[in-house]
Amino acid sequence: MPLEIQFAVLRPDETKVFTFSGPIAQRMVGISQFELAFSKDDHHVQRTSISLSVNQQGNTLSVNPHASMVDAGGRNLDAGKSSVTVVAVAWVGIDNPSVRFANVGGIVDNGASAPQAVPCNSPLVLQSLLAGFDLSFGKDDHHMETALASVGNQLNGNSSVVTGLAKMSDASGNNASTATVDGGLVASCDRSLRMVVMASNSLQFGAQTLQFPADVSRFVSLLTGFKVQFKNEHDHHVKTFKASFQVDKIQDHAVTVVGSAGLSDGSGNEQDNTISNVTGVVIGY
Repeated sequence: MPLEIQFAVLRPDETKVFTFSGPIAQRMVGISQFELAFSKDDHHVQRTSISLSVNQQGNTLSVNPHASMVDAGGRNLDAGKSSVTVVAVAWVGIDNPSVRFANVGGIVDNGASAPQAVPCNSPLVLQSLLAGFDLSFGKDDHHMETALASVGNQLNGNSSVVTGLAKMSDASGNNASTATVDGGLVASCDRSLRMVVMASNSLQFGAQTLQFPADVSRFVSLLTGFKVQFKNEHDHHVKTFKASFQVDKIQDHAVTVVGSAGLSDGSGNEQDNTISNVTGVVIGY
């Protein structure tokens, strides 16, 4: 099958070379999980970010996740305690004009990417995926109360834009001066292609079962967004910051997914589970 999907759990700045069965005609990269952690203590946050560097050559795709969680004193995350799960979606061999895979970057809060061409004006599949984020208070660091990043899409004829939401704030009115997201786009107008994309509800330590048709047997999860907030509308130092959307169980063609977003300091303060959540999709093929 020309549609191939691979994934890997990587440390920040660790390169993974994905090898596919033929030359890559189109590709899209996204993430399904991340955990950013300081080494021992908790700290203020000046900037936190994830971005994916991609190099395509023949039938290989090299992906390197860059990640940061840094305070104004230069203390950064511990790469040994941090990870990003990268997902690579590729169309291999002869290109299919009825399929479109793309990545876009630097979408500002409440903004949209440049229009991306899609194969038709009524695609069977049209889905945006989260591929990264950049949240920065600027030159200062602060406690964190809330952080969020998510993507969507808007179709207009034969083109679609990837929309974005991105925020970070403390409880004293300080907001991120830089707040952007990176996104991926998957679109298909090919009725013969066995690819089904199903979206979850918002999840926080809960599970949801997605029922797929009988002609798909492989399943891969990707994040579309997260929101995380400390309890009681308080802000704190940060020790760990994470989000995850994963396939937990497959029974016949029923796929159970689980997801959560987390935030903690070094004093036992954690995220509010009534507010924090993730959203995601499963690609069945």
